[in-house]
Amino acid sequence: METLMKLILDGLYCLVALCACGFFMAMIYTDTKKDQRDKEMARHREEREEEYHRKQMESIQK
Repeated sequence: METLMKLILDGLYCLVALCACGFFMAMIYTDTKKDQRDKEMARHREEREEEYHRKQMESIQK
């Protein structure tokens, strides 16, 4: 009986460890994706600003 309880407890420890690892992996993944999205948004913003500036310069030169 005691060995069965110890086996169940060890299994629960493993499950808790797996859940903790999964949680941290999910946090790292979402942080990485957020960084990628932020870089992409910054690049698009820079492209829009360059296009706007180029159009302003063209209108001034006319």
